[in-house]
Amino acid sequence: MKNLSTSKNNFLGLITLIALFCFSSNFYGQTSNRKSISISHNNSNGRHIIKTKKNGQNFSIEYEGDITISDNDKDIVSISRGGFLIIKKSTFGSKRKIIIQAEGKGLTKEYYVGRSKKSFNPEGKAWLAEILPDILRTTGIGAESRVARFHKKGGAQSVLNEIKKMSSDYVASTYLKLLLQYDLSPNELIRTIKTAGNQIESDYYLSEILISNQKVFLNNQQTIDAYISAAKSVESDYYLASILENVITNTAISDTQLTSVMGLSENIGSDYYLSEVLIKILNNRTLNQQNMGKILQLSNEIGSDYYKSEVLKKALNKEGISSTNYATFIGSLEDIGSDYYVTEVIRMLLKKDLDSNSLAKLLSLLENNVSSDNYAANMYKAMAKKNKLTDSQIASALDSASNTISSNHYLQEVLLAFASKARSSETVKNAYRKAAKSLSSNSAYGKVIKAID
Repeated sequence: MKNLSTSKNNFLGLITLIALFCFSSNFYGQTSNRKSISISHNNSNGRHIIKTKKNGQNFSIEYEGDITISDNDKDIVSISRGGFLIIKKSTFGSKRKIIIQAEGKGLTKEYYVGRSKKSFNPEGKAWLAEILPDILRTTGIGAESRVARFHKKGGAQSVLNEIKKMSSDYVASTYLKLLLQYDLSPNELIRTIKTAGNQIESDYYLSEILISNQKVFLNNQQTIDAYISAAKSVESDYYLASILENVITNTAISDTQLTSVMGLSENIGSDYYLSEVLIKILNNRTLNQQNMGKILQLSNEIGSDYYKSEVLKKALNKEGISSTNYATFIGSLEDIGSDYYVTEVIRMLLKKDLDSNSLAKLLSLLENNVSSDNYAANMYKAMAKKNKLTDSQIASALDSASNTISSNHYLQEVLLAFASKARSSETVKNAYRKAAKSLSSNSAYGKVIKAID
């Protein structure tokens, strides 16, 4: 196998994060349950010094030059001319140190315990071999070569096994990205997605993996199922919304795939982010009846009257809403407590052609959910302007208005708005007269009756 060669800058990253192996640090996007450490770094004239401190433990690295790591990740095999590497660690007074220097075409390696120089082989070599693999798993140094080596040896599963040994979300995501550059089988893809969901705690890095590989991840139902399961590990509403928004705008994603992935919206707790996702779907997709029904169903999860009404108004602007969708739509209005927001949506809904069933649900909604006579009256008056109402629908509207509006003033306005329609048939005229009897004012009663005679 070929040796791994790292540049000064890359090896700086390796050394800086050595402490991650020793102290379980918070670098590279680790989640909050990973402990943090104190790190100071000085870079002067090509010489790098890194020091860490945590709970009585001090770890320091000083190095210069280009460093080559062995194929088994357990030794330093070369350093460029004039370069060196010094590793020191002290724990409650116990100190160890390794000094490796370039000398001619080779290296000198020294190992110290306290102030006493010990034989590098076997003690120092064993200590270096012990810490170096974990350093590499924590920093991502040599990731490309290591992924290639593992993949050549045992395929995708070999790489995934190595990823499972990593404590750094950053490094795990780096290895996953490199693995996904290979032509993986469907089963390998499923295992890769599952590993990402189980191994990566950081919402940032997990969402990055899921978003950047959507096309291949959403290729069939099995990988879609694994994708959804992995995405459920994302706790942040922001990142989950980002995943969904990228699915929505990806034209390669079919309606069927969209339906499956939309179920993730149920995991979004924020009214703002959920409404943003649903509105983006409405803005960017031509929806079939099933997907429109899913949008309306998800709108029921929105607690805010404002955000829910925004989603529903946007839905009403879409073409091809079915009668089934309208029934679901009206049902979703029942949770809106604000007379203002519910009537804003109803006003738009009344511009549509509603069947008798949908209109009956709408009238029931007005009776049970709108407490303001003013707002209710405005809705009934808007209804009176519709040209395609049947006699039965008009009669139902008049009956509903008399049950809903207690104010003589507002009920009078509603009845007068329906007066021209009431003259069209005896059925409607009888319903009109019945509604007029709800008026307690003789003056108002006289005006509305006169309007149809």
